[in-house]
Amino acid sequence: MIIDGVLVAYGEIALKSTPVRRIFTQKLISNIRCGLKEEGIRAKISHKWSRIFVETTEIDKAINVLKRIFGIVYMSPYKYVTLNELEKFISESAEEILGDAKSFAVRVRRTGKHSFTSLDLERKLGSIIKEKTGLKVSLTNPEKTVFVEVRNSDCYLYTEKIPGSGGLPLGTAGKVVCLISGGIDSPVAAWLMMKRGCSIIPLFAYFPRGGDESDLKRFIEVIKILRKWHVGEEMPVYIFRHNQNLVAFRKTAPRYTCILCRRMMYRVANELAKKLGAKAVVTGENLAQVASQTLQNLSVIDKASELPVLRPLIGFDKEESIALAKQIGTYDASCMKVTTGCAPIKGCWARPSKPVTHAKEELVTKYESEIDLKGLLEESLKSLREISGTI
Repeated sequence: MIIDGVLVAYGEIALKSTPVRRIFTQKLISNIRCGLKEEGIRAKISHKWSRIFVETTEIDKAINVLKRIFGIVYMSPYKYVTLNELEKFISESAEEILGDAKSFAVRVRRTGKHSFTSLDLERKLGSIIKEKTGLKVSLTNPEKTVFVEVRNSDCYLYTEKIPGSGGLPLGTAGKVVCLISGGIDSPVAAWLMMKRGCSIIPLFAYFPRGGDESDLKRFIEVIKILRKWHVGEEMPVYIFRHNQNLVAFRKTAPRYTCILCRRMMYRVANELAKKLGAKAVVTGENLAQVASQTLQNLSVIDKASELPVLRPLIGFDKEESIALAKQIGTYDASCMKVTTGCAPIKGCWARPSKPVTHAKEELVTKYESEIDLKGLLEESLKSLREISGTI
């Protein structure tokens, strides 16, 4: 059976008001068009009812692109026939459609005025297929389901629903600055914000202590993977030097190093957000996973940010983050070894052996007053640079 294209179904978008739905659908189509163009796939895209049709001869390549476009619930390679041709086509193609399946069902979705109901057509087509193939009808557990969408006189047939990424079209929910370390959690948090329609601006705190700069290399490899999902929007990538801050924090208040570190990152992220029009800061923190992420510590850290701090992983277990990282494709890159000097390290070299777990805001304020915080922030911002063109 010759496939004519890929039917694209969206879900949450359909629940929006008419003006919002129109904007979101247009953006989804724009992202699809952009993704296909980047891969050199020629296609004609149309929007009918609550479906987007991608007419192309490069079905497999198109599906690989569509899987990375947010807003798509599922996609199905389809065959187009007219309503007048439907019964004849089913009769002639029944064995090809069913393949080696031992049982089947027919599901009809119908829009428009017809002399029959969806159930009438299901029974009619099911009877034709059963007569031609001798296969058993199973309405509860069929080995293969024949889906037929009837739109007035147009019919679209397909037998599989390939899951999409879901969510909302990238670019419909504004921009966010994502603090990304290159570890497992923060890329997953960034991806989840992309799934909710946010275009991301990755920001990396760079604090080398000799070695081969493998922490920066790991970050870049993660960004390359995230960029494959960032279809339809530019993704500027920034880094800044953070080592001078960590040296000062460890010297002044060793147990509070992690708290002071995060607060400085938030300040830099806020300034970058103001510059680029982002509306929030995103982190990979989740509750009580490490010492700096207790509820009390997060409360104190948040005070350094003028913008909302979003934590998509706040309730995740580590295994949930790992599973999603593997699905996204960032897991292996995030597991690259990081070295300092000649020795591999696990985690941050500046992390204290006994970090504070219940930080007191008044002590944090006191410690920051004893440091040239303004000077450190200015130095951090001076080091801020975009590296998008080098990735």
